[in-house]
Amino acid sequence: MTGTESLNGQRLPRQTEAAAYFACLEAMQNAAKHAPGAAVCVDIGLADGVLSFTVSDDGPGFDPAAPEGGGTGLLGMADRVGAAGGALSIRSAPGNGTTVSGRLPASPLPPWSAG
Repeated sequence: MTGTESLNGQRLPRQTEAAAYFACLEAMQNAAKHAPGAAVCVDIGLADGVLSFTVSDDGPGFDPAAPEGGGTGLLGMADRVGAAGGALSIRSAPGNGTTVSGRLPASPLPPWSAG
């Protein structure tokens, strides 16, 4: 697993952080379950008031138009990100890996100071 992060130590509203955390966690768990041994990359960044994240793998991929396999992970990710005012996209195709990307509105919290 590889990854990058460009938050510079900034904290975001809890709902934003939780939505991004759980979506990334679910995407990583899906990669471990459905693409064991695949390379996984996680990228998280904050720019212009938007938190963006991407979890990608080079596993076997799947057809997003095919009927769901009975799990609720992808729907749960989309619901959580949507409830926080964001959007989630999933790109995959058989033989081409999977990429889960999300964008959430995010205003950094002011730095905490002991005063």
